[in-house]
Amino acid sequence: MEKSTGRKGNPIWGTLASVKLAVFLLITLAITSIIGTLIPQDEPLQLYLEKYGPNLFKIITALRLNDMYHAWWFTGLLLAFSLNLIVCTINRFPITLKIYKRDNLSHDFDYLSRLPLKKEWELTPDMQKKANGAIADTFKRIAGKVKERQKDDGGNIYMAEKGKWSYWGLYGLHSSILIIFIGALVGLFWGFKGYVELFEGEATDHIVDRYTYENLPLGFQVRCDKFTVDFYDNGAPKKYVSDLTILENGKEMLHKAIKVNSPLTYKGITFYQASYNSVPEISLHISSSDGKQGSFVVPAMEKVTWPDGRLSLGIIQYLPDIHGEPAAQVWVASARGDTDTIWLLKNHERGFHIGGNVYKISLVDAKNRYMTGLQVKKDPGVWIVWFGCTALILGFVVVFWVAHTRIWLWIGPKNGKTVVLLAGQTNKNQIGFESEFIKLSDAIDRTIGDKA
Repeated sequence: MEKSTGRKGNPIWGTLASVKLAVFLLITLAITSIIGTLIPQDEPLQLYLEKYGPNLFKIITALRLNDMYHAWWFTGLLLAFSLNLIVCTINRFPITLKIYKRDNLSHDFDYLSRLPLKKEWELTPDMQKKANGAIADTFKRIAGKVKERQKDDGGNIYMAEKGKWSYWGLYGLHSSILIIFIGALVGLFWGFKGYVELFEGEATDHIVDRYTYENLPLGFQVRCDKFTVDFYDNGAPKKYVSDLTILENGKEMLHKAIKVNSPLTYKGITFYQASYNSVPEISLHISSSDGKQGSFVVPAMEKVTWPDGRLSLGIIQYLPDIHGEPAAQVWVASARGDTDTIWLLKNHERGFHIGGNVYKISLVDAKNRYMTGLQVKKDPGVWIVWFGCTALILGFVVVFWVAHTRIWLWIGPKNGKTVVLLAGQTNKNQIGFESEFIKLSDAIDRTIGDKA
């Protein structure tokens, strides 16, 4: 990255092409990324308030440090760095193109003789006739594809070149970084993150957005056929697995049992096993003074009616262990609007009067009903990011390991003698290139010696 040479009169262009700006943006992105690692991301706001206190909480929420990678200022840093990269690339392009198009056969003997890596031979008139063609053939055989030209000074120049295209590796490197940024922005603006909780047998065609808490339609249904959770002896969860089925227009399209680190993906939407929850479910037996009786299940957060809508019941509170037995507080309401609350202990019958009738009610059984917690993610830019990362690795390989090497062989008259000059130049891997140069030099030595 270099400062502008062709647009020196434009201070804005010069600033955007500045190496200092690039370094500043890279350091700023690195520091903010560290902050994003230290501060938990996408957690409930209450967690930040409890962990960092009210003063830091105000700063975190104002700067969106709890969701830093979606914050406007972080996106602005990425866009500024992208613009800096584009301007630097445009600035450097004419220089690279000039280097790529330069005529490497235009060099004369004096230029080649000034190169650090060279070797020179002088041929006698008898050796010249025998060795000239053989030396060129040896050069072509070992050096590979060779270009040649007859010079105005009466000499012949031969050149073998490798890795000339590597000058474009830097542009591949710059482009790959931009591709990664584009993929991240595609995921940011056209993807989503959400969650959903499902009981066994429950299906849904929408999820809740993680940031806005709005319902997001899936375009299909996901159903939890079975959910199992295993615990360690200390009560900590050991493993939880959800058997999920994807339904579209009432037809089963896909089925998979998912667990942590083994998600289900359908139409670019991925369901991860993230958590679980449990809610109480109680079984009641009730009888009325008019002779009606029955048993039924009351799930938490639901209203149950019995019989014929004359009585409604729901759970207010559940305690799993009261003197060794589960207990529940239930609310009851009659069709006329009369209400009452009753505490029930398992296998202990209670009576109550409501709506003109006398009822007896007992808690037959109680248990926790588990629901699976699924994290749902859609990121259409993920493949763009992966492509950019692959291109980035290849770009680094080209920039740091692929060398542009040039080897010249000049044969011609010089100061009344026939001179053979071998010279070479590389921009990388000097030691490896010198080894190849010595190999070629030794081969020419043998050719001259054989023809002497």
